Amino acid sequence: MTKILTLCTLLFGAIEALAQQTTVPLIVEGNAPIIELSFATPAGAVRKARFVIDTGGGAFLIGSKLMADIGAKATGPVQEAEGERFQTITPFVPMLGDMNLDLAGVRVFALADRVQASSRNNAEGLFPAALLRKYQVVFDYPAHRFTLAKPGSLAAKGIKVPSPISPKSGFPRIELQIAGTTYGFLLDTGGSFTMISRVVLESWAKANPAWPTETGAVGFANMSGGDMENRALMLRIPQVSIGPITVTNAVSREEGTFEKWMSDMMTAPIVGSVAGNVLRDFRVEIDYRNGFTYFDRSGTTADAELTSVGLVLAARPDGTLAVTGLSSKSASDVKSWVRPGDKLVAVDDVPSVGSRLPSPPTLSRVKRVTANGSPSSAPERRSWCPLR
Repeated sequence: MTKILTLCTLLFGAIEALAQQTTVPLIVEGNAPIIELSFATPAGAVRKARFVIDTGGGAFLIGSKLMADIGAKATGPVQEAEGERFQTITPFVPMLGDMNLDLAGVRVFALADRVQASSRNNAEGLFPAALLRKYQVVFDYPAHRFTLAKPGSLAAKGIKVPSPISPKSGFPRIELQIAGTTYGFLLDTGGSFTMISRVVLESWAKANPAWPTETGAVGFANMSGGDMENRALMLRIPQVSIGPITVTNAVSREEGTFEKWMSDMMTAPIVGSVAGNVLRDFRVEIDYRNGFTYFDRSGTTADAELTSVGLVLAARPDGTLAVTGLSSKSASDVKSWVRPGDKLVAVDDVPSVGSRLPSPPTLSRVKRVTANGSPSSAPERRSWCPLR
């Protein structure tokens, strides 16, 4: 009887431990972490969908097709914010692995006009800070694993960095020392590239003329295309670290984006966000309950973001990739035959129609077409614009 009781106790303990956490594959695209969630449909089937995990995201978002497939209904009028249209919808319970996710107290919206949540990633939703903060979270980028656990159920691993969590938003804040001054940053898994206020980047570039710069967001810094990214400043920063965290490249955002708007959502002011081009080499564990992040470096990604043909691209609703601008460091032959409004039709002879924004190392060769879709007479060229 004693042996049976002991066995039952061990079995119950194992089941209880399993229920406290789940580990699933982590897909990394465009430096952003993506997981697959499961939803029940009205017909009793299971609908799977990919979600970007965003520590700087404010609401749980789903695309319009996913909304229809799981039978969610709009519960209010369409709202508009930042150029997007949203709708509140009826409740549902998504699953991550074998764990039901608790959406209580989390704002949930459907994108009224979009199937996907991002132009860079083929994902149908956004997994936000308001949901992440309920758990202990591990983004193991190099091992491609994501773990969600009940607070206190995981043993911490890595170098401990203070990360105060905003009670208002759930956003984690870290500090970096750059050029002898300490600055606050959002820890932002949803961003593919580290972003910093333009006025700050310009002051660093002026004070350090040897630091290479260029105008025009390219590579992983090219997150959406458009006017903001066409005029964005990119800066290569000599290796600046806090513990294991090293920031080498950053792209600007308009003055006030972080100092005014985002700082209001943090525990203290920030000037930017540390994102995927830094985080991708780490196992990143966020202890939301106690306000710490643990960094364990286990990857060494080559620094290739700023080596590309120098095109600023935007994904269009018809599945094409449009050139919206060119980097100031683009090669002269590229500047001579590529124009804003052209469509990118091939990357290394692979058609680009229907693809996401490509990774920088693959943008080695492009064929030009005019804005109306007819082929140009320009020959195929191979050009690079390294910022070194």
